[in-house]
Amino acid sequence: MTDQKKNLSFIDRFSLRGIGGLVGLVAVAILAFSFGALFFSGDEQNVETHEQTEVSSTGEATIWTCSMHPQIKLPKPGKCPICFMDLIPLEPGTGDEVGPRQLRMSESAKQIARIQSTPAKRAYAETEIRLVGKIAYDETKLSYITAWVPGRLDRLFADYTGITVNKGDHMVYMYSPELLATQEELIQSISAVKALGNSASTVLQSTADATLNATRDKLRLFGLSAEQIETIETSLTPTDHLTINAPIGGVVIHKNAQEGMYVKTGTRIYTIADLKKLWVMFEAYESDLTWLRYGQQVTFTSPSFPGETFKAVISFIDPVVNPKTRTIQVRAVVNNEKLALKPDMFVRGFVKSRLDGKGRVIDDYLAGKWISPMHPEIVKNGPGTCDICGMDLVRAESLGYAGTSTSSNDAPLLIPASAPMITGKRAIVYVEIPNDDGPLYEGREVLLGPRAGDYYVVKEGIEEGELVVTSGAFKIDSELQIQAKPSMMSPEGGSPPPGHNHGGSMKGMGEKDAMPATSEMKSDSESEEALEALSPIYNAYFAIQMALADDDIDKATKAADLLKTNIGKVNMSLFSRTGHGQWMTLSSDLDDLAGKMNSAENLEQAREVFIPLSKNMIQLHDTFGHSDSKDYFLTFCPMADNNNGAFWLQTVDTVYNSFYGPAMLRCGEIKKPLAPRSSEGGK
Repeated sequence: MTDQKKNLSFIDRFSLRGIGGLVGLVAVAILAFSFGALFFSGDEQNVETHEQTEVSSTGEATIWTCSMHPQIKLPKPGKCPICFMDLIPLEPGTGDEVGPRQLRMSESAKQIARIQSTPAKRAYAETEIRLVGKIAYDETKLSYITAWVPGRLDRLFADYTGITVNKGDHMVYMYSPELLATQEELIQSISAVKALGNSASTVLQSTADATLNATRDKLRLFGLSAEQIETIETSLTPTDHLTINAPIGGVVIHKNAQEGMYVKTGTRIYTIADLKKLWVMFEAYESDLTWLRYGQQVTFTSPSFPGETFKAVISFIDPVVNPKTRTIQVRAVVNNEKLALKPDMFVRGFVKSRLDGKGRVIDDYLAGKWISPMHPEIVKNGPGTCDICGMDLVRAESLGYAGTSTSSNDAPLLIPASAPMITGKRAIVYVEIPNDDGPLYEGREVLLGPRAGDYYVVKEGIEEGELVVTSGAFKIDSELQIQAKPSMMSPEGGSPPPGHNHGGSMKGMGEKDAMPATSEMKSDSESEEALEALSPIYNAYFAIQMALADDDIDKATKAADLLKTNIGKVNMSLFSRTGHGQWMTLSSDLDDLAGKMNSAENLEQAREVFIPLSKNMIQLHDTFGHSDSKDYFLTFCPMADNNNGAFWLQTVDTVYNSFYGPAMLRCGEIKKPLAPRSSEGGK
C-alpha cells in the first residue's frame, strides 16, 4: 500500500491525470526520442565504432580530435562540429615516447586520416616551360638604302611599302652635281695618263696614275659599281644621274623619302627586310630561367595556322629582368623560307627541358657538340669556326649543358609536389619511418630546388628511398601542434597558434591580404532602381580595367573622367537609410580615386591607383551587388602590387590582366563569378 502511494504521488507530481496526463507523458517521450536522435544519429558502422573505440589498448579513455581543428577534443568518435570531418584518435602517452619532431600513430588512425606516403626517388627532372611572344624582324637581316652623295631624288622605283625586291634591283635614280664633277675628274685623269704614256718622267706618270685611282675610289664611295665606273671610262661621257641598286632581296618595310626631295649624305631612303629568317621574342618568368639555355629548341604555334607547329632555336636570353612585367626576354631564331610567318604575329611556345643533379640541361642533340656563340644554328661535332661570322666554336658544356657521360647518380632527388608544406622561406616534409610499434612520422626541413611538373627537386633534407607523406601531412602537423611539438606553424614548438591556414600551405596568404575588407553590413534591401543607378559606375570601371589591359593610358584616363561624372549623377534618394550612408562613404573614396586615375601621366601611375580603386569597387559590389543580366568575375594576379597580389573585377571569365597588359595578358586566375543581385536567392 505504501508503494502504491509513492507511485501515485510520483504520478501526481507530473500531473498525469486523465487525458491531460497522458498527453504530458507522450510529450516527454517524444522529447527524449528527439534528443536521442540528435546526439546519436548515424549509420550502424559509426555506432559500432563508438562502442569499439571508446577505450584504447592501454585501458585508458581515447580522446578524439579533428585534424583541421585541434582545439576540438571529444571522448567519442564522430564528426567535427566545425568542418564535419571524421575525428581521429589521440592516444595518450604517444607524444612522450618519440622524438620532439616525431609522431606515432596507430594503423587505424592512419587509415582514418587517409595518410599516404611515396618514396623519394632519383630521376631526371623534366618539365615543359610555356612561353608567349610575337614574331619580329631579324635585325641582322635588315638593310638600309641611304644617299651616299648629296642630290635630288628624281625617281623612286619602289614606290610603296610592302613591295618585294630582289638583290640588284634598281631602287633610286638621283641627280647629283657632285657626282657629275667627280666623273669629270675621272675623264681628265684618264686623258692625263694617256698624254704621259710616252713621257720619260716616271714621277709624272706615277702622279697621274695615283690621281686616276683616287678618282675611281671616290666614285666607288659614292655608290657606283665597278661596271658603272668602267662604262664611264670607256665612253668618256659623264652622267649626271646615279642609279642605286638593292643590296639584298626582301620586302620594303619603310619608304622614308619622296620623289623630288633633296637629300644629304646619309639620308635614309628605304629599309629592306629579308623575311626568310625571323626572330621570335618570348617572355619567360624568372622561375623558368633554370630550365632555359642558349641553343635550346623551342616549338611554337600561331593562331594563324591551327594545327601547325614551328621550330626555333634560342639565340639570346636577356641578362636584365623587365622591372614592370618581372619577366625575361628570350629570343629565338626561326627559318621562314615559305614566308608564312609575319612580323608582329602572336605565338605560344614551349620548351621541353631535363635537368641533372648539378642543374645542367640534358640535350641529346647537343651533348658533346661544339656550337657558335653568335649563331646557335651552327652546331658541329668538333672545334672549328662559325660558317656565318667566323668566330671560334665553343663546347656545349660551357653553355650549361650536360656532357655525354651521364649516369643515374647524376640524377636529382625528386619528391611529389604535394609532399612539401611551403611556408615562405621554409619547406617542411613529413617522412614515414617504418616501426614495429606502428607508423612513425618525422618532420624535416628541406631545401627545395626547382619544381619539375608534379615533382620538386630536393637538394637537402631527404635521402633516396625515404617515404615522404603526400596526403595527410597537414593532419600530422596539426597533431604535433596539439602536442606542443615543433611543426610548420610553430617551428619552435609550444602552444599552437590561434589562427589556422586551412589550405595546407601558405600559398593563399597573399590572396587573403590582397582581398579588400568587406562591408560590415550588406545592404540587401535596395530597390532595383538603386542597383540600376550603379550600372554606369560599374561600366566606367570596366572601361578602365580593359584600357589598362590594353596598355592604353588615354582610354583609361578618359574612362576615369567618365567614372567621376557618373558618381556625381547617382540619385541618392533611391537608397534605403542604411544604403544611403554606405553609398556616401564609398562614393567619396571612389570619386577621389577616379580623380587620381584621370590625372595619371603614365601606365605605371594608373596601375598604382587601380589597386585601391578595385578594392573599393569590390566593396561596392559586396555591399550592393549589381543588376546586370550577366555575371561579374572576381579576378586575382599574384604578381601584381610588387608580388603582394591584387584583385579586380571584370565582365568576362577569361583573364585580362590590367597590371601587365599584353605582355602578360593571361597572368592570373578567375576566383569566382559574382551573380546579379536578382540571381542571389531572389534578392
